This record gives sequence, C-alpha cells and structure tokens, in this order.
Amino acid sequence: MKRVLIADSHPLFRDYLKQKLTEVNIDVVVSQENRDLQTKLITSLPNLIILDFNDEHSDEIEFLEQKVKDTNTVGIPVIITGPKADPSNIAPLTKFGVIKYFEKPVKLDVFFNAINKILRTTLLMDDTACVLDLHRSDSIIFVEIALGLNRDKISLMQFKLAEMIENEGMENPKIIVMLTSLDFTFADGYNVEFMIENILACPGVQQKNLKLLSTSDFIRDFIDGHKEYSGIEVASALPKLLNGLIGAGGENTSVSDFIAKQILTSKSKPDDSGSIATKFTSDEMYKTGKVKDGSVLSIAIIDSDENNLQYTKQIFEAIGATVETFTKGQEFSDNYIDGKYTLVILDVFLEDKTGISLLKYIKSRPYSPPVIVYSPSSQKDIVSQCLQLGATNYLLKPQKPKVLVRKTLSVLHFSE
Repeated sequence: MKRVLIADSHPLFRDYLKQKLTEVNIDVVVSQENRDLQTKLITSLPNLIILDFNDEHSDEIEFLEQKVKDTNTVGIPVIITGPKADPSNIAPLTKFGVIKYFEKPVKLDVFFNAINKILRTTLLMDDTACVLDLHRSDSIIFVEIALGLNRDKISLMQFKLAEMIENEGMENPKIIVMLTSLDFTFADGYNVEFMIENILACPGVQQKNLKLLSTSDFIRDFIDGHKEYSGIEVASALPKLLNGLIGAGGENTSVSDFIAKQILTSKSKPDDSGSIATKFTSDEMYKTGKVKDGSVLSIAIIDSDENNLQYTKQIFEAIGATVETFTKGQEFSDNYIDGKYTLVILDVFLEDKTGISLLKYIKSRPYSPPVIVYSPSSQKDIVSQCLQLGATNYLLKPQKPKVLVRKTLSVLHFSE
C-alpha cells in the first residue's frame, strides 16, 4: 500500500487531504507538530511527503536537511504548500527532493494531478462546470453557486465554511445559498442533498438559519418533501430571506440598508492566505493557457539533436522539473516569455541559427534566466565567447545523468 506523510499546520486542509487520499486506499500518516515529524518519517518511510511552509519555515528546512542525510529517506519526493514566494527562493529546495511548490490557497485540481503523477494513482475530481464563491457580511455568510453542482467544490465549501466560522468567531452563523442562476431536475436531487448535508455539518449551523435563494420549483418541492430539512426556507427573492435573518439577529436596520451597507461592503478577508481554494485552476488559467503546475524547476532545452534533446529532457523530468524542448532557436524566441523559465540549457550548434545569437537574445531580456551551454564543442574561442556573453557555465556533451544534474544544480547554487 502506498503511503503519504502529511505535515500541515492547517487542520482543515490536512483533514481534507486525508479524506481524499484514503478514498483511493492510500495510507496516510499525519504529523501535527514538527517535533515528531522526523520520527514519523523514519518509522513510516512514505512514498510522498506533503509539507506545509509557514512564513519562517526554519523548522521545515531543518527537517528537510535531516531527510537528505538519511540514505533511507533521501529519495522521497516532497510537495510543499506555502505562502507566495519568489521563484529564486523556491528553486534551491530541489536539493531536498522538493519537486512541487504550491502557493496558498491551493487549487486542488492541479495539486491532485501532481500527486497522481508521483504516486501513479488516480485521485478523481468532479469535472462538472461550477463557480462557487463565499463571502461574509456580519453574521451572514453568502454562498454563491453558478453553472452546476460540483461535488468536490461542495466538499471544499464545507471546509471553507467551517474555516470562516472558526476564524471569525461566529457563534450563530446564518447561511444563504444563492442558486438563482441554476436550473434543476430530478437528477440533481442527490447533489442538492449532498450540498445541504455539508453545510449542516459545519459548527454552529442550525437548519432554521439555512436559507436557499432559488427560482426553481424543484428546490422548493425537494425541501418540502424532506421532513428532515424542516426549517430550511426557500425563497425566490433575497429581501424575503433577509427579513427573517435580520430580525432573528435583532438588527435595527431595513433590508435595503443592509444590502447597501453590508452585502455591498462585505467584511470577508480576501481569499489569498488560506490553505484551500474553492476556485480550481481550470476556472482561471486553463482558459488562458497559463497553467501553474507547482513545479520548482522550469527548464527550456534547445538542441537540434532530437535524441539528445529527449534524453536530456528525461533526465530533468526525473527530478520533477517541467521541461519544454525546442529544436530551433527561432521557435524558442517566438515563444519566449520573461520569467517563464528557471533555467535554459542551450546547444550552440542549431540548424536554423547559431546558439551564439540566441544566447545574445536571451541575455538581452530584462529578466533573463541563467543559461548553461551544453555542447560537444571544446573550442576555446567558442567557450570563451559563450561565457563572455553571459552563459553561466559551459558543459561538454555527453554527461552522465547524475553528473549533469549535479553540475547544473551546482552552477545554479542549488546544492550545498
């Protein structure tokens, strides 16, 4: 049985991961405190470590240093979740076996895809089109759902609601679920029930304080037909729902004032620091082609020798790098974007243009990445010219895989 060690300070994220992993028969070992993390690593010898970084993360670095000193644990891959960080600070983590770094709030579709590739397993995600957002106004939490009911996002909603209720100290939370843009049929009953049960499972949520905003006759009939949902109100207009909730809260204000002053000036904190996001990468980035897959290293290899190109690609993919390959210099320059690559590996002998001119182009960019020239030529004038033009180093082909990786990471100051 495959095993994952989860070390995350955020209980909701930790519990959600454990739930998803155990569904596919993956053994999960949880460490809630850093002091027992090393012991659990040694005793469990997991196939993957999922590690949370805080702002300081000195304890986590110490753990990673101990990990690579032990021959039994040095090869275990690591996925890190943490705050937004500069790529130059993330890349050195490669030396500890870190292959993915996901900024919080984590978008779980891409996160689970990374786990699937590492463990060669299948963590399934509901691909139903769905937009789900949460925001709070005083004692009322608004849940807006559009396009459809996605079960994974509904599960995440429960964790986010619980997180919001806990963080805001809400003793008597009131929930309004806004479903006005959705059309329902009998086939949706299972998911509607799943949504309601997830909300009612949150701490402090009472049925009388759960309201559904919908124009669907199905939703009204569904609630009326389930005695266990007695007290849950369904309405087609927001003011009607707010009247009851505002009155229940003892607030001396009109519904129109409440909407203008409270809903339109939501007090919710921006969703930029939590551990779970109800938005998936597919909602935002796949449509634009800008997918962040969490890779610590993003490498471009430019080589007209197809065999060597694929061989070098496999070497760096084996350490978790995202690799793009180009056989022509013009193809690379046409697709080049500042900040996209951590490293460029360049052969100076290309079919369509010299590597020298391409090296000049790369180093002329405002945020040019380090360039390692990897070429069969040992001519002193070519080596000298490449270094003078800004190449970080010049390596002669061929190199053994371990040697190539070690020299590359050493050049980039990623190794001790």
